[in-house]
Amino acid sequence: MALVSPLLHQMTIRRMDHSRTMDSMRPGVLLLDIDGTLVDNTAQHIAAWREAYAALDLEADEEILRKQIGKGGDLYVRAIAGEDWDRRFGDEARKLHGDAYKRRLGEVRPVEGVTDFLAGLQKLQIRPVLATSSNPDEVAANLRVISEAPEHFLIVDRDDIETSKPAPDAFALALERSGARPNEAAAVGDTRWDGESARKVGLRFFGVQTGAGTEDELRQGGAHQVFRDLPALLAFLRR
Repeated sequence: MALVSPLLHQMTIRRMDHSRTMDSMRPGVLLLDIDGTLVDNTAQHIAAWREAYAALDLEADEEILRKQIGKGGDLYVRAIAGEDWDRRFGDEARKLHGDAYKRRLGEVRPVEGVTDFLAGLQKLQIRPVLATSSNPDEVAANLRVISEAPEHFLIVDRDDIETSKPAPDAFALALERSGARPNEAAAVGDTRWDGESARKVGLRFFGVQTGAGTEDELRQGGAHQVFRDLPALLAFLRR
C-alpha cells in the first residue's frame, strides 16, 4: 500500500479546504442585474424590439431576439441587424424600442420572490449593488415595479459606462464603487451576457432562470451555479 507523506497529506487537505471555501464562501456584495433578474420583463422587451424593427421594415425572429436579450441597445441592434444597419437606423430603433417598452410597463411584474430576496440579503448583511445596461429612466421605472426607490441602492447604469454587457464595464464599475475585491463579491443575472461580463472581471456568476436565459445558456456564460429562481439562490446563500 502506498504511503502518503504527512506534508503531502497536509497540502492536499489545504487544497481541498481552499476549494470548498471558494465554492461556498458567502459574498459580502452581490452585483445584481435588473431586467429579467429582479423584474419579469423579458416578454415586454422582445415585443418592444419587434415593434421597433417592424416600424423600420425589418422582420425579426422572436427566438433570435430572445437570445440577444441582456445586451444593451448599443450592442443589441448590431447583433440582430448588423453593423451597417445599426449605423443607418440604430439610433431610431433604440428610441422606438424605448417608447414601445414604456407603453408596456403596466404589464411588467416583479420576479417571483424578489421582495423576500432583497430582505434576505439585508438579514445576511450582503450588500446589493445594481449593475445594468439600461438607461436611468428604465431603471427607475423597473424599480417602481418592485416598490423600490433608486436611492436605496448603489446603481451603475448605461450612462455610467462606455460599452454594455457582455463588456465588463457595468460589473467592473459596480465592483469598484462597492469597495469590494472580486473574491468578496459575486454577480447575479439571467442571461449568458451577464455571465460573460462577470467572468471578465474575475467574479463568480450565479445564473437565475428568471428571464431570458436557459440553463444551458447560463452555463455557457460561465455560471458557477444555476438556480431556478431567487428563493433558491437565497437558500443557497443562507447555508
